[in-house]
Amino acid sequence: MPPIATFAIPCRNAGAHLRPLLESLLAQTCQDFDLLLVDDGSSDGSPERAREIAGDRIVVHRNDPSRGIGGNWNRCVELARTPYVCLAHHDDVYEPRYLETMLAALAARPDAGFAHCRAFGIDADGVAQWSPAEGFKEHFWKGSPGTDRAAHYERLWRGNFIVCPSILYRTEVVRAVGGFRQDLGFALDWEFTFRMLRAGFGIVDVPELLMHYRRHGHAATAAANANSSRFTEELAVLREVRAEGLATGLLHGRHEVSPAVRNNLLHEALADLHARRFQSVEHKLAFLRAHAPELWSDPYVRVFRVLWRLGLPGRWALTAGRLLAVRFGLGGVAG
Repeated sequence: MPPIATFAIPCRNAGAHLRPLLESLLAQTCQDFDLLLVDDGSSDGSPERAREIAGDRIVVHRNDPSRGIGGNWNRCVELARTPYVCLAHHDDVYEPRYLETMLAALAARPDAGFAHCRAFGIDADGVAQWSPAEGFKEHFWKGSPGTDRAAHYERLWRGNFIVCPSILYRTEVVRAVGGFRQDLGFALDWEFTFRMLRAGFGIVDVPELLMHYRRHGHAATAAANANSSRFTEELAVLREVRAEGLATGLLHGRHEVSPAVRNNLLHEALADLHARRFQSVEHKLAFLRAHAPELWSDPYVRVFRVLWRLGLPGRWALTAGRLLAVRFGLGGVAG
């Protein structure tokens, strides 16, 4: 009989971070799993390094040609021969009880398409790294909607607090819902979750801290923030999600605008401000005005528009304001 779960690693140039990931998976208290690495065109010897670390325990598959992020995630699910699959990103780390705990959570909820757990960021050296986004996500964990799919939908509409590699999916559910969209590069896990909820499957929130995701600078992410392609994608997804949510009764008419894109954009704009990338701040605000005019008069946006022009005092005020918003869960967390 095949094992019960698969840790499928969608990989492209994992570098030195592949060892901590594989060692954390090999140390799981539940060893009833397949270990699979799906390489999407690495040029740094990642497949060979994986075999050196995990030996015969790991199966390596190489895509030819490269499939991109969404295509590689779908290939991971296609190759899984087990009832459950986790897309373990190649630079993250799991606690030893991750698989044991997540399997127990899903066994108690046959209606659920996946379970996810609390996660915390680490830096390139594996040291815990708090960030304002980290603090903001914690507010979503104050109570779980349980089996209420509409409440889950609404909560995710306000912001994506689910860390994708923390998820243990039911393999058949991912396939039934249609897998991950290959035209998306940033919001594909978020969009899939909304689609899964609309298809009638639930979510299990596991409040234990069972995995750590790597926070480090990615050139692609930085470029997407700079040219606003990330925010363009998020806006498009959220508009689709709103329309589909209203049509299926999972979202109500009072939810006209999600605060998620506004929060993400202002967070990145404040980082630009501290780095004195003033042109980038201008670009982000211009994007908001042109592509999300419904947010231009939003109170948080109006305050940012005024204060960032005031130089150092304005930056201090905006930084203090963000800390207060994180501390008290302002900015749309409470709905």
